[in-house]
Amino acid sequence: MKKIKLAIAISTVFFGMQVCAIELAECRIGPVNSINKIKAECGTLSVAENRESPSRMIDLNIAIIRSKSIKKKPDAVIMLAGGPGQSAVESYPATAHAFRGILKDRDVVLVDQRGTGHSNPLKCEFDESLQEKLLEDESLYLPALMECVDKLDADTRFYTTPESIKDLEEVRKTLEIPQWNLLGVSYGTRKALTYVKMFPEAIRSVILDGVVPQQEPLAQSHEKNLINALRKQFEQCEKQEACHEAFGDVEQQMWQLFEKVEADKPIIKLQNYMTGDYEEVTLTKQSLGIAIRMFSYSSKTMALLPLMISKANHGQYETLAAQASTIAILLQEGMSNVELSIVCGEDVPFYTINSASDNNIFGKDFLAKTQKSCDVWPHVNSDASFKEAVVSDLPILLLSGELDPVTPPEFAELTMETLSNAQHLVAKGQGHNVFPQGCMPKIITQFIEDPEDELKTECLNDFNYEPFFINMMGPKQ
Repeated sequence: MKKIKLAIAISTVFFGMQVCAIELAECRIGPVNSINKIKAECGTLSVAENRESPSRMIDLNIAIIRSKSIKKKPDAVIMLAGGPGQSAVESYPATAHAFRGILKDRDVVLVDQRGTGHSNPLKCEFDESLQEKLLEDESLYLPALMECVDKLDADTRFYTTPESIKDLEEVRKTLEIPQWNLLGVSYGTRKALTYVKMFPEAIRSVILDGVVPQQEPLAQSHEKNLINALRKQFEQCEKQEACHEAFGDVEQQMWQLFEKVEADKPIIKLQNYMTGDYEEVTLTKQSLGIAIRMFSYSSKTMALLPLMISKANHGQYETLAAQASTIAILLQEGMSNVELSIVCGEDVPFYTINSASDNNIFGKDFLAKTQKSCDVWPHVNSDASFKEAVVSDLPILLLSGELDPVTPPEFAELTMETLSNAQHLVAKGQGHNVFPQGCMPKIITQFIEDPEDELKTECLNDFNYEPFFINMMGPKQ
C-alpha cells in the first residue's frame, strides 16, 4: 500500500511515556468479507499495555475519514463502538450514511479499542466441532476458555475501559485534536461516560445512543430488559388486528416454545451458510433465546418475531434455528473476548444475583455462568468509585429506542439525573441504537454543529411501529 505524507510530527511525554507520530496511509475499511468498504486513512499508534511498567507495547488500529471542507473544524468526531468487543473500524461502514452531514465540516476518527479489531485482539478461536459440542455440554466451555487464556499474547488484566480511554487521550494528543465530539454506541456509552469522568477538558460534546448508566452492571438487567421489551413488542401485535387474528397471545406461545425446546432438544438439519453443507444441529433453549433476542433488536426484525415463534411452535424450527446459527457465527467473527476483561472487572463484582423466575430466557444460572468464566479469566476488579454516576455540565444528547431490549429509555433517564446540560430523545417503535435511523442523522449533525442550540426534533413524529409479518410475503395490507 502506497504511503502518503500524512505523518504527524509530535513528540511529547504522556502517561509517563513518549507519544510517537502516527504515519497514515490511504486504505479502505470494513468487515473482511464485505464489499461495503469506505475510503479512509489508516495507521497505528503504539501504547503501553501496562502503563505502570511500559516494557510491552501494543498497536492501536486507527482510521480517519476526512472531511473535504476547506474550512474544516478542528474538533473531530470519534465513534466509540459497542459490544464490549466490537471493532470501531469494521463496524463504521454499516452506519456511514449517518455521518454524511458531520463529514461536511469535521473528520471522523475510529480507534479499535485495545483487545478488539486489529488492536491486539483478545480472540478465543473455538473450532466448529467444539462450538457444536458446547451447545450440548456447557461443561466443556471453562477448560476451553482456560486453554485460550494460555495462548493469548496479552496480559488480559489491562484491557479495561479506563485503560482504553487513556489510549484515546494518547491518540487525541498525537493527532493534535483540541477536543473530541464523542458518539458512544451501546457499551460505547460507558466509554464516553468514563471519558467525561476522566478527561472532561478533552471533550466538546457527547452523544450517547443506547445508554448504559455508569452505575449499571452490564448483563445484570439483560433478562428483565429483554422480557419487558418483548412484552411491549407483542402488545403492538395485539393492537394490530391482522397480527392478533393470526397469532393470538404471542408471549404465551413464546414460553410454550421454550418449554418444548428445553424438554425435547430437537435435532434438525441446517445449511451452514459458510460452507453450504447441511449439518445436524441440536436446538437448545440457549440458542433459541439468542435468536429471539437478536430478532428483538431492530424494528425490521421485530416485525418477524410473532410469525417465527408461531412457525416454530408448529414444528418448523429451521428458520429460527438458522438465525441462531448465523448469529452465533457472526458474533464469533465480529466480537472479541475483551468483554471478559471488562465485565469481570467492572461489572461482576457489583452483581446482585436474585433467583430467576420460572419464565426465563437466559436460564436461572445466567449470571453465575459469567462469574465462573471470570474465575479463569485474569482481570482486575474496579474500585467502587468507577460505578458512581457521572456528574457533568457538558452538552450531552441521549438517544433511546422505545422498544430497546438491552438499554431501555429508563437507563438514559437514570443517567440524566446527574447531567445538568443534557436532553433525551426517544424514537417511537425502535429498538437498540437509533442514531442511523430515520431523521436521527440530521439531529446528531445539528447537535454537533452547535451543542448549545435548541434542536429541531419535529421529524421524530415520523417514527412509528412496524406492521407485523402475517406470512413470509409480509404484513397484511
